[in-house]
Amino acid sequence: MRIRGFEYYAAKDLRDALEKMEEWGPQAKVLAGGTDLVPALKKKKIQPAYVISLHKLRELDYVRQADSQVRIGAMAKHVDLASNPILKQNCSILCQAVSLIGSWQIRNVATIGGNLCTASPAADSAGPLLALDGRVVIAGLDGEKEIPLASFFTGPGETVLKPGQLLKEIIIDLPETRSAGCYLKLMRKKAVDLALVSVAFEGGLDASGKKLARVGIALGGVAPTPIRAVGAEEVLTGLTHQEAVKKLPEAARMAVEATRPISDVRASAAYRRAVVGAYVQRAMKAVSMTLFRT
Repeated sequence: MRIRGFEYYAAKDLRDALEKMEEWGPQAKVLAGGTDLVPALKKKKIQPAYVISLHKLRELDYVRQADSQVRIGAMAKHVDLASNPILKQNCSILCQAVSLIGSWQIRNVATIGGNLCTASPAADSAGPLLALDGRVVIAGLDGEKEIPLASFFTGPGETVLKPGQLLKEIIIDLPETRSAGCYLKLMRKKAVDLALVSVAFEGGLDASGKKLARVGIALGGVAPTPIRAVGAEEVLTGLTHQEAVKKLPEAARMAVEATRPISDVRASAAYRRAVVGAYVQRAMKAVSMTLFRT
């Protein structure tokens, strides 16, 4: 399929990109990795007059640790995030998730900012970042603002980004105590497939090391946007290992109740709900084995 012609512009820096977005308005689309944009251009789902490439914005390609936080630039590629030592030590659940995105060819060019801004209900990077209470920084010519990632998605393919705004950065607060995470993804194929269902489970201990002080559970592919299973989190928070194991069926039921899955050619809504319940329990057990090991 041939792509209809457009004017290509490689932005020099973030401000240059924002200025061109302001100048060209809705006639322009932004190119990061291009793994979603290029197929859409080929299928003529979108036909922009201008494409603004961000590939020169090295200022947005980084992972940094400072002031008890990890900051990830929106242009950081999945292949780099999957093996980043800072993330492996502090946010291993994100490494698990991004290593399952597409093929190695896709991970070599696709960016975390693009994955979030595409706003797929099954976006692999969204679940772990939600479970980690991640926040995002949105940039525009009028300045920057920071919001919870949970407030970023508004619907399938939709975000709070306004015309002339770009996702600049993701922020994760480092855990103060021992923590661990588990990301589970159900696919029809062994690779290069969207999640039918995904569950991201992050747990952290209290100062004594005997109770779950924090639980983050995020679900993908089962609602119009990636979501947190807040009710399930509340069931498990504050419990010892033995208490949490006993409460797992209740937590799984609460997670299922949080979903709004659809039936399509890939899976039925009932099947997706069943997988959510099973995966929440499986992920909790995996995290517990890491957190409470002697």
